[in-house]
Amino acid sequence: MILALSDIHLGSPICQADLTLEIIKRDDYDTLILCGDLLDSYNIHRLCKKQWKILSELRKISKKKHCVFIKGNHDKDLETISALLGFEFVDEYVQVVNKKRILFTHGDRWDIFINTKPFLTELASGIYYLLQKLDKKQKFTRKIKQYVKTWKGAAHDLTVRIAQYCYNNNYDAVCFGHTHVPRQYDIGGIECINLGSQCELPITYAMIDDRGIITLKTHE
Repeated sequence: MILALSDIHLGSPICQADLTLEIIKRDDYDTLILCGDLLDSYNIHRLCKKQWKILSELRKISKKKHCVFIKGNHDKDLETISALLGFEFVDEYVQVVNKKRILFTHGDRWDIFINTKPFLTELASGIYYLLQKLDKKQKFTRKIKQYVKTWKGAAHDLTVRIAQYCYNNNYDAVCFGHTHVPRQYDIGGIECINLGSQCELPITYAMIDDRGIITLKTHE
């Protein structure tokens, strides 16, 4: 059984550390795949005690189970994490389950905006972090995040580009994150699973059984 999740964003005040810990502490999986954005940009120094517990738990899990850590666009302090905990990060990962070729990736490489407008992306991120500080209950900032990620169908368009990549490279399914929009649907014969994030409520993740059946789940 594979547990796949994405976008924990350690260092962010909207990270749902308690709920994420409950998920990764489960015993009903033997492989853990984290599809990017374990960290929240340059905010590793902002990790609270609960968030450090996630890193500690991941270190324990990695000694007992097969773990895959994929790079995300917010993972800026990977050298520090790798040195402290011994994690190795990859750009993408492929797992074959019951003859089903599943690609695991973050999704940012298909995001046209962040790849063509890096300065605006950094500026927007700075403004967003400032709003997070001001919005103590994080209700307003979550709405902003959802609006930006879904503006003019951006999340769907990104998924279409990922599906095209999968079709060209003979993958049957793909699990990814980045947009924080959990959804499971078929595009051109490619099973696309957006894992959502560990920030919005409810948090979302996927379980993949030995038959290759992928189930998107929620937890709150």
